[in-house]
Amino acid sequence: MYAEAQTTFDAISGSRSALSAFPGGWDYHRNRHCIWVVSPIGYVHSRAFEEVALGLHYAFDELGGRAPLISEPSNWNGRIPIVFGANLLPAEAAGWLPKGTILVNLEQVSKESSWISGAYVGLLRQFPVLDYSARNRDELYRLGITHAGLLRVGYNSGLTRIAHAPVKDIDVLFYGSLNERRRDLLRALQNAGLNVANLFGVYGAERDAIIARSKIVINIHHFDAQVFEIVRVSYLLANRVCVLTEGYADDPDMAPYVEGLAFAPYGDLVERCLSLIENQGERDLLAERGFEIMSGISQSAILREAIGR
Repeated sequence: MYAEAQTTFDAISGSRSALSAFPGGWDYHRNRHCIWVVSPIGYVHSRAFEEVALGLHYAFDELGGRAPLISEPSNWNGRIPIVFGANLLPAEAAGWLPKGTILVNLEQVSKESSWISGAYVGLLRQFPVLDYSARNRDELYRLGITHAGLLRVGYNSGLTRIAHAPVKDIDVLFYGSLNERRRDLLRALQNAGLNVANLFGVYGAERDAIIARSKIVINIHHFDAQVFEIVRVSYLLANRVCVLTEGYADDPDMAPYVEGLAFAPYGDLVERCLSLIENQGERDLLAERGFEIMSGISQSAILREAIGR
């Protein structure tokens, strides 16, 4: 399905944009930034960015730098923000964000997504951008955002923090927003006799307590773009969770993790889920292999490579 996909950026890799995220190398950036998770009052879903932002914070620490996590611009204290959730900002934010502000895009770039608005695209065109997905980055290029850099989602030991329940009473957990295709799949799992839990707007320790009770966490694409949801899946792999994801082995975003994932196309997910429920040994092996793979992808090493010397 993806075998012929080639990144547009190969052709321009020899040049550095004026909007590069980290000009000047590590010594310039090691103590220059803060990490801002945009958190509008009453909007709980900003917490979806927490683990990835925390991983980047830890990465700066591991490299001997510092980038404090903050939730309000009043706490920037002269630092240049690395912004998670810039899709929540108004268009006029371009007038007050400091020069050099880095926007981290964690949204799937799809015409179906309401988050990829004209205002958001306008911000991305004006500031340095980092994206977690090579496929996403190619889509940004097609929108005129030719300067986006790649910052993969990596691992830090501080993200391994879920204590698994000795008895798992939930067969399958899904968390995230629902649309028709996700709702239909969850209904099919229930009709197959499985105990299915669904969470939305639940984050942090409360969500983790439900993950700890679940035999399988399932990942189902929301959009036709079908960009692998590594932002969600990485945290699960970091916590030795058996993950069943919609997808194909030749998806370039999924390829590094396939030995630690159960995966199937949409139409085969119910059958694959039923086979996993009947095979605890396979679930345990996948959970352990997924952790081995994820823990070998150091966020600090990824950050150092992105910044350069």
